[in-house]
Amino acid sequence: MAEVSNERFSEMVVEQIEVANRHLPESEPGVAGAALMQAAARFNAFVSSRQFVSGRIMLQNKDAHIEHYVRLYKQYLEEQFADYAANYDVYTRPANKG
Repeated sequence: MAEVSNERFSEMVVEQIEVANRHLPESEPGVAGAALMQAAARFNAFVSSRQFVSGRIMLQNKDAHIEHYVRLYKQYLEEQFADYAANYDVYTRPANKG
């Protein structure tokens, strides 16, 4: 598998946010966010499944994998909360106010 640069990783993150943003005209932000989390959960279950030879073995390792993803999500969320709080006035400024 090819290595992904930090720059490309950041681009991939932005692409996922853009997908969620496209849903905002038809849903509340919380619904779009929940859909994004559901999609991430589904995809990460797929990623985990590739490490096992059977569903039975996958279930035996479920708790460790879930804990890994929860820990990682918590880290990401803490980083984003800190960034959003530090830049709150900039991030919440209406687009038409420049």
